[in-house]
Amino acid sequence: MGNTVGRMDTTFCNFSNVENAYAFGLWCADGYHRTSSIGLTNTDANLIEKFRMFLLRYFPTERIKMRIYSRDSSFYYLKNAIKPAYQIYVNSRVLLRCFKNAKKNPKLFLNDAKSISAYFAGRFDGDGSINRDLRSDLRIVYGNKEEAEKDSILLKELGITSKIYFYKSARTFVLYILRNESEKFLNMITPFTLKLKHRKK
Repeated sequence: MGNTVGRMDTTFCNFSNVENAYAFGLWCADGYHRTSSIGLTNTDANLIEKFRMFLLRYFPTERIKMRIYSRDSSFYYLKNAIKPAYQIYVNSRVLLRCFKNAKKNPKLFLNDAKSISAYFAGRFDGDGSINRDLRSDLRIVYGNKEEAEKDSILLKELGITSKIYFYKSARTFVLYILRNESEKFLNMITPFTLKLKHRKK
């Protein structure tokens, strides 16, 4: 694979490509980054594979790194791990800068209904949940209020109402989709989400 740096600059943040928009949402939920590296940490191997496929569109295989954290001494040791945690990443200041800029102002990058839907599918797969009835307690968890508020505004543009609650004990902000809006939200993200494919009959 040749030098791809030139095309990275113009395609990483092209979120009209729904695969990019989904990967961005997933990274916002469970993203890993350091000074010059960016990746994903998750216990769900399917989500890790989905992010790997995104990275492979821009990087040769040898640049993509994987770590597995587990109580098993043959892996990176993690004392409290109930099951293995996977971390996939690549060293790329360009991709890191792109995703960090988009996270600051997602509305500038997610500018149509399809890209917003794919983004929320990634967010939901990473940090979202819903009751078994697929109607009630539809939520996405955030580490800070600002991100939750930005996403609430994005949803409002698609006609979906949400509310944000702060849980002091967990130090998290939770964006709830109103019960009467649940079906609309799920229909919006279903073409892109992995999590719902295992829940829907």
